[in-house]
Amino acid sequence: MQELHWSRENLYGLLFHQLGNHTGPEAERFRAVTEGWRRKDEDGCVRFVAPVGLVADQERQEQVFVTLAGPFMGTDRRKGHTYTWVPNHLQDGRGQVSPRTWLYALGRAAAITGERYAGHPVPLHYEAIRDSISGASSLRVDELREDIGWAATAIGQLAGGQVPMEPSVVHAHWRQGSLAAKLREALAEESEGSGPREVDNPVALIEELTDLGVMTTRPNGAIDLPDVYRLAFGIGRRGGVARKQGG
Repeated sequence: MQELHWSRENLYGLLFHQLGNHTGPEAERFRAVTEGWRRKDEDGCVRFVAPVGLVADQERQEQVFVTLAGPFMGTDRRKGHTYTWVPNHLQDGRGQVSPRTWLYALGRAAAITGERYAGHPVPLHYEAIRDSISGASSLRVDELREDIGWAATAIGQLAGGQVPMEPSVVHAHWRQGSLAAKLREALAEESEGSGPREVDNPVALIEELTDLGVMTTRPNGAIDLPDVYRLAFGIGRRGGVARKQGG
């Protein structure tokens, strides 16, 4: 089965499609300010087709997103630009973002803004966006557990550590947690028998987790984790996004 890849334009196009087809006056206002939407009636249902710029033009997408979230992830550009910051912190090691995680994070950011920053001039406060990432991470890890349970087990044994992490430290965590035995036990219970290629080889496990986008390897050989996995597992990183309780 061919894997579906979501580009940044695809993700923002999905967001804007959802905003333009939501029920209520907010959707009408969004379509009015972005302009160019087409109404389409199908089998008694009405939906609206977004203009090409909203689904395919990065410059136009950034302009619109800035009206929703402001330009920066703080008071100035030093904290990063909202348009690139959000997908960068939700992507896995292959640069892919789960659409479900993407929509959850931005929906949660809107809810947090309403709860904590009601007077903010735009719908998404940058601190609300930051806070939403940990909840999105939990959602993504739930998906990982469903799809690739052994990978979630392996990363879970790094909890309490910090990345970047030397491969030898990763191996030590797995050895202390009896990962190989746990993986063999899990495989024995799986009717499909799906799992890593080499249960007893930590080097091969790291390579496979990297291929899956769950881990990344830095040029100096140290092991890192994308925030979208790292946060939910309680793994630290200097300069990383701090985990928020109850996010």
